[in-house]
Amino acid sequence: MRWIDLHPSASSSDFGETDPTERPRDADVLGAAFAMHRTALRATEDAHRAAARAWESTDTATRAATLRNRAGAAHLARADSYRQKSQLLERNGTVSSQSGVPVTRESIRAVAAEDELGPESLPSPRRIVEQALDATAGLPSGETGVSRPRLPVRVGLLAGPRLESGFLGAADILSLTSEDWAENLEEIDLLIVGSETSESPEVLEDAVIPACQERTIPTVFFSTASGDDVDATLGLAEACDWVFAVDQQAMQRYRQLRRNPGTVETVRLPISPLLHTPVGTRPGRTDLVALFGVDQSPSSRQLSPEESTTPLFDGVLASGRSAAFLQPGGAQGTHRAQWAVPTEYAPWTLSQREMPELTSAEELARLQRGVDAGMAVNAVLGSQTLVDSQVLQLQASGTMVLSTYNQGVNSYYPNVHIANSAEDVAKALQYMTTEELRRVQGDGIRRVFRDHHGTDVLTRICRTVGVSVPAAQERVLVVTDELTAELASDIKEQTHPVVASTSWSQLNDWQPASSSAPGDYDILMPMSAARRYSPFYAEDHVAAFRYQGIAITTKLTGPLTETDELAHQHSSGIQEPELTAWWQPGPEATQSPEALRDTLLSSPVYAIDHLGHRPVTARRTVDALAGSDFEESKREFRSTAESLGLELAVVVPIFNNGDHLRHKAFASLRRSEMFDRMHVLLINDGSSDASTLDTIEELTHSHPNVSAFHHAAGGSGSASRPRNTGLELSFTEFVTYLDPDDEELDDGYLELLEALRTQPRADFALGNMAVWTHRYTVFDYHAWFLAGVEHRDGLNWPHPQTLRTVNFRPASIEALVARTGWLKGLGLVQPVGAVGQDTYFFQQLMYYATAYVPVYRPVYTYYGAVDTSIVNVVSPNYFRKYLILETARADWLREVGLLDDYMEQRFEAFFVSWYLDKFDKVHPHQRAEAAEILHQIADAYGPYEWSSPRARAFFTSNPDPRTLQPA
Repeated sequence: MRWIDLHPSASSSDFGETDPTERPRDADVLGAAFAMHRTALRATEDAHRAAARAWESTDTATRAATLRNRAGAAHLARADSYRQKSQLLERNGTVSSQSGVPVTRESIRAVAAEDELGPESLPSPRRIVEQALDATAGLPSGETGVSRPRLPVRVGLLAGPRLESGFLGAADILSLTSEDWAENLEEIDLLIVGSETSESPEVLEDAVIPACQERTIPTVFFSTASGDDVDATLGLAEACDWVFAVDQQAMQRYRQLRRNPGTVETVRLPISPLLHTPVGTRPGRTDLVALFGVDQSPSSRQLSPEESTTPLFDGVLASGRSAAFLQPGGAQGTHRAQWAVPTEYAPWTLSQREMPELTSAEELARLQRGVDAGMAVNAVLGSQTLVDSQVLQLQASGTMVLSTYNQGVNSYYPNVHIANSAEDVAKALQYMTTEELRRVQGDGIRRVFRDHHGTDVLTRICRTVGVSVPAAQERVLVVTDELTAELASDIKEQTHPVVASTSWSQLNDWQPASSSAPGDYDILMPMSAARRYSPFYAEDHVAAFRYQGIAITTKLTGPLTETDELAHQHSSGIQEPELTAWWQPGPEATQSPEALRDTLLSSPVYAIDHLGHRPVTARRTVDALAGSDFEESKREFRSTAESLGLELAVVVPIFNNGDHLRHKAFASLRRSEMFDRMHVLLINDGSSDASTLDTIEELTHSHPNVSAFHHAAGGSGSASRPRNTGLELSFTEFVTYLDPDDEELDDGYLELLEALRTQPRADFALGNMAVWTHRYTVFDYHAWFLAGVEHRDGLNWPHPQTLRTVNFRPASIEALVARTGWLKGLGLVQPVGAVGQDTYFFQQLMYYATAYVPVYRPVYTYYGAVDTSIVNVVSPNYFRKYLILETARADWLREVGLLDDYMEQRFEAFFVSWYLDKFDKVHPHQRAEAAEILHQIADAYGPYEWSSPRARAFFTSNPDPRTLQPA
């Protein structure tokens, strides 16, 4: 028995001490044991001191460094503890062994080794991931979607892991190599060569591709290269019959360089539900937040840690969640030219060599499915279509994505959280409710399986190149007992089109499709007039048929607390037919409502979630055509602000961008420490998109401090009208503005409000703006305005000539918080229908302000490359909206006596750098109309002598048609 196992009540017989004369020998043994333990304690002390040195970081700026230093301090504290134990043992152990004093529980405990480092320790990433894998061991396997059977085509694939995993199960896929391609050539109908293939380009270009072409097997080059990386792939691209490129810029480049540009198309990245599926993922199996890999490309080397991974990784670490970063690269590690996890995150980094099981696509996919949130690092920033595959794989797995910036992610996946700061990421993980999390995840599942299903991607390729495969059909027929006006409206507004609606008595007139006959419909969807159905309701069912194999799906009824355990699970005994959908139902179910219910009770069902439907009385119904009554809204908004004691009105102008509203602007406000003191004013400018209306009303219903106003259907053309309305409906002491596709940053509005509150002489507080386009920038307004304003007493004091001295440079009104009374008192109106009106509005505020408080940090994030944004769609109407702005600005500048200064300092430079740059992007057949409007913009300011060669060339090449004399 080891000495440390002795119980303090042990007798001498327990030691085998039968003869008192033998006590000195036993004491010697005990002394030797103490000496050995002393040696072990000193060795452990030395190990902890070495660990402390390894953890120590000289960097103090990042969360990773803070955690590393904290862990190092914990090791030092433990080393000191072991030093004390060793000294105690040396002092007391010698006395006990020599005097024969019995060892007690307390004496043993005082020198016993400690099991844990305590809360400051950092468990190894290997242990964290092993625990996560254990937690996900029970996840069911992925399934072939009942609406997406395997295509009847044989595809030879020479590609990297992105395409191999994305096309899994889509058809008879045969992964080829340079060694076995010849013996399998007769077995394929189509050859796909991926730009990420590791096979020799010479072998492919000289042997494999020509051999296929000799046998009239279509050859396809599938490019996941960015536009900047196209040149390295041109040989393979030129050798193949067709090129399909994910990146739009790459597609344009291939068209420029290929001999046959007509054989170049765009394509989406594929995702396979056999690997990436939400089936069985509720609730989340582990709290791990992991980086599961990075798509490597030459562009990866351009990633800047400060702008990309540092906010993401530090934010996850700061959230307190378990974290692991899987190092990209194979068993031999990452190539020097590739991106790697920065070294400061080494304590949380795990190589594939350390966990070889994660080199299996199946094991890695299971881990992706088991977490509620995962990380993605985009190697390419400036593409609207090429995103890291993790962004898609995680969403398909029902996992929330925390991502570095990418234009396409921001434009088309607003539910993906883009990391702008560590605080922002940490709060996203800490503050988001499970209900909000499930909406984020549900939006991701729907989007990915709508646009990226591997079978659909392969179908498009096959049909384009002439390989015959059947096209998928998902024709939805709604059946109902009572078609009320509300239910008819819900059916009409579904994002997935509905073929028709019918009654049960007439259902037999419709023939469902089958495997042998096309029929009249594919999906039967019972609906009830007792419920309201959100616009994405049908699309959720359609998506579920694409990623799982059961022919009946259902939505769940009840709150999240009652349904989360059942969501995304196979179920039975479902009793709400009006929440189900049926894939090609048989006659036993379609004879009557009773027959359908009986079939439902005895059939396996796939339960999706509880979202997308509600009782008819759950919230107010808005007449989109009529809009809101202004006076009634005014009373309601005032009452809300006063009864809840709200302090800051945030005016959010909205037009057909409900997804960005929910996941961008509103989500950022929800992360604010002062959200409950905000009055969030959702001002709808007459949106025609039913999903946007539904989102506005759902947010209003869910949060007492959120109020909505609806202008009658038909937008005004810009954010001016809803901003004007929002200011009129603001009844808090302070007010600001936030567009739906932008985000408050790190409690910026709270800091502005507190700064303004402490400075009663100031009219507004102004921060800086963070900007994402193809790169990250910060607009430092205070540096811009330094020469034009006096700074004293903690305030900036503009004067009538400030606009002139700052060269009329504007700031964003989303970067300020103003006193509501002062702003209303100015009587300013943003020109309705104009774009760029917020810059003009700020110029007016700067002119009329007595003083303002500077806050020297970014307070909100502006996303300047949203693909659907008005400022990124150039047509004559774009310039027409600016004509409204420039006419109003010119009139005001004349009124305040600054027109000549503006013309001298800013007019021509802005005209050339902004308008003429945009004019170059106008389609040739619209340029004459656009040029005429530009003449009108110039005329708004009066006669002007142009000095810029570019401006002179424009006016020479595009004479004003209004001044041309008829022939």
